[in-house]
Amino acid sequence: MVINPKYKLKEIIDVSSLKDIQDKFAKIIGLSTVTVNGDGTPVVTASYFTKWCSLIRSSAEGYRRCKHCDSVGGTMAMEAGKPIIYNCHTGLIDFAAPIIVNGNYLGSMLCGQVTSTNFKNKTLIDVKRLSRELSLSENDLFNALAEVPVVDYEKILVSADYLFLFSNFIAKMGIATITKSELLDETKEKMKLTELLKNMEIKALQAQINPHFLYNTLNTIARMALIEGAPDTENLIYAISDLLRYSLKNSNNMVTIDSEITNIKKYFYIQKTRFGDRFDYKIDIDPSILNFKIPVMTLQPLVENSIIHGLKNMTINGKVKIIGKNFNNSYLTLEVFDNGIGIDNDRLKTIFAVENSYENLTGLGIKNVDDRIKHFFGYSYGIELKSTKECGTTATIKVPCIKLNKREA
Repeated sequence: MVINPKYKLKEIIDVSSLKDIQDKFAKIIGLSTVTVNGDGTPVVTASYFTKWCSLIRSSAEGYRRCKHCDSVGGTMAMEAGKPIIYNCHTGLIDFAAPIIVNGNYLGSMLCGQVTSTNFKNKTLIDVKRLSRELSLSENDLFNALAEVPVVDYEKILVSADYLFLFSNFIAKMGIATITKSELLDETKEKMKLTELLKNMEIKALQAQINPHFLYNTLNTIARMALIEGAPDTENLIYAISDLLRYSLKNSNNMVTIDSEITNIKKYFYIQKTRFGDRFDYKIDIDPSILNFKIPVMTLQPLVENSIIHGLKNMTINGKVKIIGKNFNNSYLTLEVFDNGIGIDNDRLKTIFAVENSYENLTGLGIKNVDDRIKHFFGYSYGIELKSTKECGTTATIKVPCIKLNKREA
């Protein structure tokens, strides 16, 4: 049983509905009723409180004792898993029924504020002591006590059973609210993912611009470079063509890490041609992870962020490393490290909180990649960023060790 639950009673039960239920119950049985949370604090205004209890609670010390008494009574009912009957701190008879939602104790319904013909407990109430300890008028206490209902104990037993029915009804309302809330959250996540995929599709369409035309044009230029004796230009154009073909051909698919690494090597080749000696790169991948699957274009956005953003102020000695590790075939990590300018703490906090944050030139930002990983593998996986200003940034991708099947290839 969870004593400090995730939800509060007020969060899962409409307060006006709760008050209406409580009022109706109190009216049916003709006894004072209050609904409290786990620490004894009333959730809604009490129904048909006796003059005695209202007077006791008008004292700060009296209210503290009543609140503690209600908390203890509710806790005892929770531990018993059924309604209990007990004497409050002043000596009156109360009974409590727990409100338990999905194993979480949220509070209780309390009823009573009576004496019984079976116990004659009015004679046990020490008015003089209460007057002294609570700083209340002894005469007012005697007058209030005279108005406390005297109820047959059988009625108390039946009322306690009724109270349990009502507390269970409140619990079921809470379960329905939580279920509805969780379904709403799930729907929101699905809508968010749908919007993400829609945006990706739009970007892919924008990037395609008749891919066959682009492939043919690039290959024509490459052949011209070969004829003109420019092998470096030829290799560069073929690398660009392969990169474009890879991103568009696999836009909705999973790929092996081996394919992703092959693609990223071509990307490094293009960027090295562009930036020359400004940076070097190293790829160190555990061979055992090469056949495991990963969403297409997972590495390129992170590498591009390292080169374009991380190393933007460096003219020499820039470094980018990709390290792949296997953790007992349970999960694997791919670390993308750069020794660049780093990301300040304020910026680091917003990267996963803002849509399209820290986007690179491809339009696939870090958050986008993280969202896709979580979509395919669950919220235990994704990207973790660590960065130190002027020292560099490490983006760690975590995915499960799952091999690519033919349908996904």
